[in-house]
Amino acid sequence: MKRYAVMTLKGGTGKTTTAVNLAHGLSLSGKRVLLIDCDPQRSVSTTFGVSSDKGLDVLLLSGDVEILHVRDNLYIIDSGGRGLAEAEMKLAAVKDRKKRLFEALRYLKGTDYVICDCSPSINLINMNALYFADEVIIPVSMDYLSEVGADQTLGIIEEVKGLMGGDPSFMLLATFYDARTRMSRVVLNELRSKFADRIFQTIIRVNSAIREAPGQNKTIFEHAPLSRGAFDYYRLTEEVLALDKLDD
Repeated sequence: MKRYAVMTLKGGTGKTTTAVNLAHGLSLSGKRVLLIDCDPQRSVSTTFGVSSDKGLDVLLLSGDVEILHVRDNLYIIDSGGRGLAEAEMKLAAVKDRKKRLFEALRYLKGTDYVICDCSPSINLINMNALYFADEVIIPVSMDYLSEVGADQTLGIIEEVKGLMGGDPSFMLLATFYDARTRMSRVVLNELRSKFADRIFQTIIRVNSAIREAPGQNKTIFEHAPLSRGAFDYYRLTEEVLALDKLDD
């Protein structure tokens, strides 16, 4: 089982879009995927038009959870919305509070991938996701502040390694790329120069269909399967599968 966290401290980078479409892409490839909504805003759950009274908030406190079947081979755990923020406050007094997600799902069977969609913040829920994950995907939109957010996220990953004993590695993903703009080309070149083999070859280009899909409670593969957005996330899916095969 491979465990991913999709996280960056900069909002508006396509984080949830990446978590949702990568998860669905993997499930369409025949992999059994669990997608965990780790954000009180419930963006993942909203995309699929579902909710649960036994979401991540309950799982972290009691170990109980309802896993929702949303597509073939694709399952999600709802965040619990505002209940997740309340759960975080209660977790502050719990022993091993940063390892609760790992402990709750360490014996999960019959799943090929678990993907955590994290909120763009430093909090206890994200620390749980980082300790749980084998790999962190950091979406970086093509602007300076997104680069700064990526650097800050890398600092949090190092903190997890140093303080908690976890050891997640990372991959950057270029999003909102527009070849017509100088900024996109400059930022992409800087990222490739700085991170070399820690950035996906796949580039997620600007595409209106990607923005439209959640409003239809669909992924890009359902809303516009012939769009360049679907093509880009198909390529990302294939690249993740290929990289994971090399790691085996």
